Amino acid sequence: MFIRKPVVAGQFYEADAAKLRREVASYLKPMRPLLNDSVIGVLAPHAGYAYSGATAGSAFSFLKEVDFDTVVIVGTGHTEAVDGAAIISEGVFETPLGRVEIDSGLARALLSASKLFEDRPSAHAGEHSVEVELPFLQEIGKPFKFVPVVANTTDLDILEETGRILGKTIKGRKAVICVSSDLSHYPPGDVAEKSDLALLEAFRTAIRNRDMGYFALANDLLLEKSKYCMDTAACGYAAMVIGAAAVVELGAEDFKLVRYTHSGKISGEDGKVVGYGAGLFLSGGDIEPRVLNKEQKKELLALARTSIENRLKNKKSTPLPLNSSPELNQPAAVFVTLNRDGALRGCIGTMTPHQLLSDAVAAFAVAAAFEDPRFSPLSSEELASVKIEISVLSPLRRVAGWEEVVEGKHGVYVQKGRSGGTYLPQVWEHFNSREKFLSSLCLEKAGLPAAAWKEKSTALYIYTVDSFEEK
Repeated sequence: MFIRKPVVAGQFYEADAAKLRREVASYLKPMRPLLNDSVIGVLAPHAGYAYSGATAGSAFSFLKEVDFDTVVIVGTGHTEAVDGAAIISEGVFETPLGRVEIDSGLARALLSASKLFEDRPSAHAGEHSVEVELPFLQEIGKPFKFVPVVANTTDLDILEETGRILGKTIKGRKAVICVSSDLSHYPPGDVAEKSDLALLEAFRTAIRNRDMGYFALANDLLLEKSKYCMDTAACGYAAMVIGAAAVVELGAEDFKLVRYTHSGKISGEDGKVVGYGAGLFLSGGDIEPRVLNKEQKKELLALARTSIENRLKNKKSTPLPLNSSPELNQPAAVFVTLNRDGALRGCIGTMTPHQLLSDAVAAFAVAAAFEDPRFSPLSSEELASVKIEISVLSPLRRVAGWEEVVEGKHGVYVQKGRSGGTYLPQVWEHFNSREKFLSSLCLEKAGLPAAAWKEKSTALYIYTVDSFEEK
């Protein structure tokens, strides 16, 4: 029988069984029960317990109330490059608290389901990301088997497909998923917290919208923003995408962050830190969309005006630092509109996000003022009489048909072949029916037949807009 011995006992956690049990038990504190949500899985960090144990325990504590007999631990592959996902199909993992049997039936089912899953014990031989989660599960006290999975490719399509197959394969079993990932590596503490909380918020949005591409974009943009001091925005990016795609397949509708910290808050050394987050993958319950508050809107409007003023003064634009509000560090599709004496003076934006919200507002404010081909560039004399409006679009969500479009609420983007166009929600005021709104959108904006919105071959996307303007 294959026995995988512990490799980080005595380093990442106590090697003595009694000491380890006491330590883990201290982290598995009772948590406030969830009201209407069902826990499908958890996100937990995988660092040394002195740094991340309390954070990990806050997620695992919720599994005490979950009926499961199988756990799939999706971890970060730190030691070997993996094209898809490396698993071990039989045997046991050993920790100071005893042995945990691999669910060979489920492992073989995954290997049969796709070549993306590879039976490769060598990828687990020196790997800690799966091992460190086991003592928490053992201390919960439920009998269980598990499947160890590690991944590290950055190919989004492969990661999504791997996750979908994992979700489909465990559907119908009493199984939960544990995603094992740390967050940013080695930025200063203040940068880590801003980046990590923004990334976790993007992770939540991606799960809510079943769009892992949004999380991938956030990961890339946040890393680019802080590449001067940060090695990675999430060391378990691959594990997070696989896990999220799997839980969405299983019915997850939301992600809830239950605890965040970074190593500097524990060690007191804030110069180079590692971030840790713990959270729950949930189904059911009420999902309230997060909206910008009054102060955040005020800050964005001020940023837009300052960006225009700086261009008028020929000041060189400098990259914006990460904002202290996670909401302003999200990838966002934005339109910035300038109105003068009640008339349009410029409007530039995008339907799909390519920048973080703050960056997008600054860039499109300048573009609306100086690059809208319908108008001459804005002059210094005009600026004082210009009123700025910002429209922040929610991520696009494809719908099965026009019936899902809510009159007066949704903006709609229609696409067929290479033709496409959109009407913002504000346009509803010009139409007295959904049919007229959609027909005009197809005919006058997208260059399609007026009835194209009724055809199955036409893609309809809905979104909402948070629109606000200067007083």
